[in-house]
Amino acid sequence: MLVPILAGAVLGGLLCMVARRRRVPDEMRILAVGLAVAALIYVGFALAGADRRWLAIEAVGLAGFAGIAWLGLRGSAWWLALGWAVHAGWDVGLHLDRAQSIVGAWYPLSCVGFDLVVAGFVLSAAAAVGPRH
Repeated sequence: MLVPILAGAVLGGLLCMVARRRRVPDEMRILAVGLAVAALIYVGFALAGADRRWLAIEAVGLAGFAGIAWLGLRGSAWWLALGWAVHAGWDVGLHLDRAQSIVGAWYPLSCVGFDLVVAGFVLSAAAAVGPRH
């Protein structure tokens, strides 16, 4: 159980390192797009599994996370940090105990590590920049 979380955390750290190499607006844009992509991956899993009910749930999630990402870019990076933290809850609440027909139980666990590292990174960046971001 710990290995997938740590692997996800390492991958999340790598994304943050790539984003940090850019200027602050581009850095946040990369992480906002990443949040939408994280939600989009689950839509892809639902499509591959041909489960209409889960596709609808994941589509709503995609819309919500894309909206939070947009708020993070247009308003405050605090929204973006919140989106990544909530996505970790999405992973646990909707996918951890649900049988994954496309991927194993390791995937939501790795997403939790990934999401929380990115959320922490965005929080630290938002705190360093101030109230606007």
